[in-house]
Amino acid sequence: MTITGVNNLMAIEKVELQNDKNINTHSAKEELGRQAALLSRKIEERFRQFFKEIGQAYFEIDNRGKFSFYNNHLCEMMGYGNGELIDKSIFQFLDKEDVEKVKSALKSIYETGNPQSGFEFQIKGKDGQSRQINTSISLNIDLQDRKTGFRGIVRDISGPKKSEDQLNKTLRLESIGQLAAGIAHEINTPIQYIGDNIQFLKDSFGDILNLLNSALAYVKLPAIGLSKEAAVSEIEEIMKSTDSDYLIDEIPRAIEQSINGLQRVSEIVQAMKQFCHPGKEEKQASDLNAAIKNVVTVAKNEWKYVADVVTDLDATLPLVPCRLGEINQVILNMIINAVDAIKDASGKDGTGKGTIRITTGHDDSWAEIRISDTGTGIPEEVRSKIFNPFFTTKEVGKGTGQGLAISHSIVAKKHGGTIDFETEMGKGTTMVVRIPLRGSYE
Repeated sequence: MTITGVNNLMAIEKVELQNDKNINTHSAKEELGRQAALLSRKIEERFRQFFKEIGQAYFEIDNRGKFSFYNNHLCEMMGYGNGELIDKSIFQFLDKEDVEKVKSALKSIYETGNPQSGFEFQIKGKDGQSRQINTSISLNIDLQDRKTGFRGIVRDISGPKKSEDQLNKTLRLESIGQLAAGIAHEINTPIQYIGDNIQFLKDSFGDILNLLNSALAYVKLPAIGLSKEAAVSEIEEIMKSTDSDYLIDEIPRAIEQSINGLQRVSEIVQAMKQFCHPGKEEKQASDLNAAIKNVVTVAKNEWKYVADVVTDLDATLPLVPCRLGEINQVILNMIINAVDAIKDASGKDGTGKGTIRITTGHDDSWAEIRISDTGTGIPEEVRSKIFNPFFTTKEVGKGTGQGLAISHSIVAKKHGGTIDFETEMGKGTTMVVRIPLRGSYE
């Protein structure tokens, strides 16, 4: 074999060795990939097994909101079989008002990577009933750092929620009971002078009838044979005995007072009817200005001896999506707190009646109610506690400490709004309630 032939053979062998090496390298890569995939599946299986066995409901959804994994606890909570939720969208199980709320939360988690804890919304089960749930939701990221969706742990808080709703209803009934005596007094006052006026009109009618009959007799003088002078004398005598000038002045006044009294009674009854109406569970477009007027009316006996109520209501305020019965309760709580604060202030310096000012306003996103008083202000050391349940600065027997706590729950948790205050010692406090204008109907 020539040198050239040996070189050619060596070159061929070198190529074959390189090919064998490439084959081995490729096989190694394939094996590594297979082992990595197997390890990933084992990790995922253990991960999934863990969440199947934990005592809380767990779910995973993809970026479109479709269920990709969940455990039996979620199925039991929602009343579905083991495979019935796969590829179904979580949004089809949400109440209309919560769809945008959940979408907004998921968008924030996706963009920031920050989980959300204590996130509450309602979810419908197979039986059509809504359950209030508390969730902790975080971003789901795969081994390639891709954002594949979201995972969450769910707790059914319908029981505590019902307890809270029952507490709200109980306090509402207590408020109605507290207002009942005042309402009775407010109605009794116009009813009393309506009754007095009707008695006056009844007594006056006989005198007016005598005078009318005498006037008619004068017209019919030829028929009855009386002289003109005798008839005029009789009419004049009746006018003197009945004090006709007085009756002419007072009868129209009595009628006008009675009409005004009936209108006042009608306003009170209508306001009480609106205040006591339980309303629907879902939010409805509501007139906050009208609600404020109603609450001021039904609470008049609470404030009229203590303060003057001044209202400055935004005529352009749009209808606000809310549970109006609950918002009525919030407004009443604020007014009663303002009355108590003014009582405390007037008791200390003898300044007499104070002022409660109620204003409404809005911007593109929020409706705002401001209720100000000329009371004592809130001491700095208790400002951080005023929304805590059962916290009160009132004497024993004069307050449960639930009014502001319930108001905060209604505004913040149920309406996605805010409730805050501005205060200055010796000058008073302004409670600021803000309710979102958009979101529930979009």
